[in-house]
Amino acid sequence: MTLSAEQAVDLCRQALMLALLLAAPILIVAAVVGVVSGLLQTLFHVQDQSIAFVPKLIVSSCVLLACLPWIFSRMIEFTQSLFVGIGM
Repeated sequence: MTLSAEQAVDLCRQALMLALLLAAPILIVAAVVGVVSGLLQTLFHVQDQSIAFVPKLIVSSCVLLACLPWIFSRMIEFTQSLFVGIGM
């Protein structure tokens, strides 16, 4: 079975949308933590840039661990839909 150009573009679009959906919770939380830590650094006149890295790393890791079952289930659903679409 050959893939037409439209099907290939549609598969790429679906894959990119899934990647965006799966990365969104981690990126949003990291952005919020970055803004809050930046505000706190401004309020307390701290100039060290490495201070904002540690809270973002810890919170992003916790969100990743919390979302991991959901991420895997979405990836498995997408993979199964690919296999069904290919005809395997």
